[in-house]
Amino acid sequence: MKVLMCTDGEGYAEDAIRFGGRLAKAMNADVSILHVRPPISPRNRVLLTTARKKLGEWNLEIPGVDSLIRAKEILTEIGLTKTAPLKEEKVSRAFRVDVHGATELHLIGLRGEMVRLRLREGHPVNEILEEADFGDYDLVIIGSRGHKGYSTHFVGSTALRVSDLAACSVLIAKNIKAENTFLLCTDGSRLAERAEIIGAEIAQKMGAKMTILSVAEGEENKEEAMQLTRRADMILSQLGVNAEQKTRVGRPSEEIIDEAKDHDIVVMGASGSSAVKKFFLGSTPLKVIEYGECPVLVVREKRGKISLQGTN
Repeated sequence: MKVLMCTDGEGYAEDAIRFGGRLAKAMNADVSILHVRPPISPRNRVLLTTARKKLGEWNLEIPGVDSLIRAKEILTEIGLTKTAPLKEEKVSRAFRVDVHGATELHLIGLRGEMVRLRLREGHPVNEILEEADFGDYDLVIIGSRGHKGYSTHFVGSTALRVSDLAACSVLIAKNIKAENTFLLCTDGSRLAERAEIIGAEIAQKMGAKMTILSVAEGEENKEEAMQLTRRADMILSQLGVNAEQKTRVGRPSEEIIDEAKDHDIVVMGASGSSAVKKFFLGSTPLKVIEYGECPVLVVREKRGKISLQGTN
């Protein structure tokens, strides 16, 4: 598995790095940490290009490296990397510039995994999406302040836009408490079925309990929802994961958000809604991400295959 974790140096982002680091360690994953610094004005572009080429020669500190240094320290603290903490100036000098659009430092994990620290410049959403595409990642982890009730149509959100536009699965890490209980949401769709397998694998590796939830939009659909939870439970049982089954009646996003209050992580398949439908009505995953109170893992297709399938 290849995991991309994003940081802007804020406290919530550091919490996401810890959270993602524990997940990556449990899954024996290769990890990249990405920081995106603000773009510069066009008239300074030539000067910056020259300066970037000289940074290594002059041993100058690269702007934005401090966030990556802190991320590296967190990975070391949780035992993901085997390298001892380095002084900031040594880490700065170790970075290589212009590596596929980024400044990069390579580390080695305890089990031989590759750990990369990468620095890009530009708009956060665009750079994260470009990095995710370039690196062919299976999972992007991005932190969020966890503010509830804000409308993306008015304030915008890097986390929400990445979760909606990324070509791979995305975990929005907000209001992190623990990783002890997973809420797996299923609606019988193909992506929901893959979310069941992925969620079960991660929960098993992290020693978490699992609850399967299906929401019927009306009483007449309740039996169908119960059948979906039973089918999901059979799949999880084959994978060696025991789960509790729950069925609710109501609007899917509202019921999932309410049930998630008693869980640490929500796992669900990406919405199949069209862009127009999502604009006017929203999608269940986006609503759960925006208004829910815990981290959300959204599973989606990646380059003709299901994200995380067949990785190790």
